[in-house]
Amino acid sequence: MSRMDEIKARAIAKNPERRKTFDQESKRLKTAVMVVNLRDEHDLSQQALADKVGVSKSTIARIENAQVDTSVEMLNRIARAVDKELKMSIV
Repeated sequence: MSRMDEIKARAIAKNPERRKTFDQESKRLKTAVMVVNLRDEHDLSQQALADKVGVSKSTIARIENAQVDTSVEMLNRIARAVDKELKMSIV
């Protein structure tokens, strides 16, 4: 179990309603890290990626700062902008 999982388990044990918040924030953070890594991998600034995707720099910044729930369509647009394919799974 990772340190983050331990912290989450303790917080949820104290207040089970926190699970939804943790799950939502975890998804946002994973998405943010994925987009930052993808952008870095292609040596793109936020502005350069935004231009390729056809959105504002602030949209990319909000995604990378985990401030928004990113749609599948937006993730697909980001992937296509760097000649990648978005793959999803349900686990």
